[in-house]
Amino acid sequence: MPFLLAELVTLENIVPLYVYCLGSHEQKHLLRPDGYPAHQLFLCRNGRGIFRMSNGLDMVMTPGTMLVLPAGVSHEYFPVQGEDAWELGFVAFSGSAADPMLKQLGCQKPTPLMEAQFHALWDKLEALWQLISLNGESGYWEASRRMYDLLLSVLEKLSSQEVKQSVHLAGQSNGALQKAVKLIHTHYNERLHLSNLARAVGYSVQHFHRLFLGSYGITPQQYIQQIRMRQSIQLLQENDITIEKVAQQLGMETSYFIRIFKRTYGQTPKQFMKL
Repeated sequence: MPFLLAELVTLENIVPLYVYCLGSHEQKHLLRPDGYPAHQLFLCRNGRGIFRMSNGLDMVMTPGTMLVLPAGVSHEYFPVQGEDAWELGFVAFSGSAADPMLKQLGCQKPTPLMEAQFHALWDKLEALWQLISLNGESGYWEASRRMYDLLLSVLEKLSSQEVKQSVHLAGQSNGALQKAVKLIHTHYNERLHLSNLARAVGYSVQHFHRLFLGSYGITPQQYIQQIRMRQSIQLLQENDITIEKVAQQLGMETSYFIRIFKRTYGQTPKQFMKL
């Protein structure tokens, strides 16, 4: 995948998420004191390299790792001397939906992926490159769809890892929290009151809230909302389903669901369904 700059001057104010550039190559030293004008996602397929941030932090990327960097962040990166060629795949993305997606990803350090996960993302990156390379501007609407799909795949994999890791830690430190998480995953589409969850695991509301926040970094209500939003993406990708039906299956009022979806993903469910 040679470097490919996606020129879409006529569409950048219309498409909510678009590809700025993408490709893969043997990475050499690159200095960006002013950062890059778009958010970037990197995949390391071979060798080792270092990302050096403006605060002096060095982050090592090894095969099978992923890194997401926000736009405008000063950095430089270079291969480790004496190692195999450092092969990086990359895609830069921008648009009105880019910042909310970046906020959800929150991946500003090298993240190891399982082998199957890494290859799946690399395949999506190659397919995106081929689409733009062969179709030019006529392929940018489809490129936007695939870019959204790629980022959702990243989010799904990161969320899955975080949930599994969090449940494991909670099980070690507090079996009651593990039970609460299982209840949430089973009954996320019902009216889950904090008092009912706390009572089900034998805690007061205040103590349960404090323990959950300390173990997972978010409140129980925020955790429930994350589960519902991830499920909403799967439902919206089904054929012949209305937004009202999606909200109903999530146990949410339609207007509230639309508001939370837009806050989470930067666009309304209707806009997402048109991608």
